[in-house]
Amino acid sequence: MSEQRGAQGWPGFMRPSRAPRTGGKTMHTAFHVMEAMGYFEGNPANAGARDDQGLPLYTGPVEYPKMFYHPTGEERITVPGEWIEQSGNRGPKLVGEQREIITQVARSKEEEEQLRADGWWDHPAKAIEVAVTNPDSRWYKKAVPSMGADTRIRGLENEVERLKKALEEAQALGAKVTHAPKPKPELAL
Repeated sequence: MSEQRGAQGWPGFMRPSRAPRTGGKTMHTAFHVMEAMGYFEGNPANAGARDDQGLPLYTGPVEYPKMFYHPTGEERITVPGEWIEQSGNRGPKLVGEQREIITQVARSKEEEEQLRADGWWDHPAKAIEVAVTNPDSRWYKKAVPSMGADTRIRGLENEVERLKKALEEAQALGAKVTHAPKPKPELAL
């Protein structure tokens, strides 16, 4: 009876009693099951996606949709926590609460520009960096998570492009642009 119920329910077939006993060497998750059922094969965002004829669907990374994070790092509770009494005089403790930073999705260049103009961030670490200064935030005075190198590089490239455009506009208006002198190389003796 339990075998039939486990085979029909989701995710009943993943109960610990039915999990393979491999000594922790193999991890089986819902994503492994979804992959085995073919959920990822038809999604062109996945590099291994194929159509019915076996031709690749993947066309490379897409720019949109793109996620943006709240300007002040505000969060919403996704899973409410539970207050438990601790032994001794330590008082109650909130456990199991899960939160996420409020997000919006830009589906076009125009939506992205509007969100950026409204102060939305393209990386959660930037939103948390603002929340660190807010005394009402749970991030107040805590360490900010680091950004990946690719995000930092992309940000610097965008800044260079912005500065190049500003320089071209200034030159078009007749402004004289001077460059700082290049340092002379030192000779090692």
